[in-house]
Amino acid sequence: MNLDMFNNESLKDSEPTPCDFFKGEEAVTKIKELGLPDPYLVTQAIMVSDSEFRTNTVFNRARFIARWGKIGEQLALLLKKSDPAWIFHNESQPRLENPEKNIQILFMSGNLALGQPDLILSAHCEKGYMTLKNIKENQVAYDDQSKLRTWILYFPSISHPAYTTTDIPTIPFEIAYPTSFIQTPDKTKIEILPSNHTCRIAFEIDNTHPFDNEPKKPILEPSTEIKPDDFDIQLVV
Repeated sequence: MNLDMFNNESLKDSEPTPCDFFKGEEAVTKIKELGLPDPYLVTQAIMVSDSEFRTNTVFNRARFIARWGKIGEQLALLLKKSDPAWIFHNESQPRLENPEKNIQILFMSGNLALGQPDLILSAHCEKGYMTLKNIKENQVAYDDQSKLRTWILYFPSISHPAYTTTDIPTIPFEIAYPTSFIQTPDKTKIEILPSNHTCRIAFEIDNTHPFDNEPKKPILEPSTEIKPDDFDIQLVV
């Protein structure tokens, strides 16, 4: 790994930068303006992933990484239906890219600052080289559509209070634009936390309805092939 990408400035704890924070109707308007994923699609991806997570037992040690993977998978499927320009990259760091809009989306669980404009947003756990590399490319304003901009979809981890308590009516998530990172104390390897978001767009999912864990029946395509099951044959005794 290229440790030369670190410099004296980036190794210091970053100070909060001026940040545009959007919520409610302003958030919906800003998402459309910037060409980012429809929050309804993100909501669907998170809800499907949470529903599947609840079907796994504690004996499935991969259920947490599976939830992260399911969110990315579902969002990719939903976005491609609404706009074929979205491409899913599965090498190195899974991400969604729209070359026509010069946007790419990373997805990771966020910290407790989700939905809280007065708190400093970052990831729930440390990230590696590819996250560092993508954030380093964010040298332009978040609304400069002439250059590639990397946004992060932050969803709450399962340890978030929205999942662990019963009196929180909403599940928060954000789409945010990081411009820097904080290096964790262990300098022997690349472990960073995204920081200095210049734009945070916050949304909420209704948390008052129970999740439907019943698997959906697949939609079957009509077929002209005749099979034995097509005939209702009854034996006469």
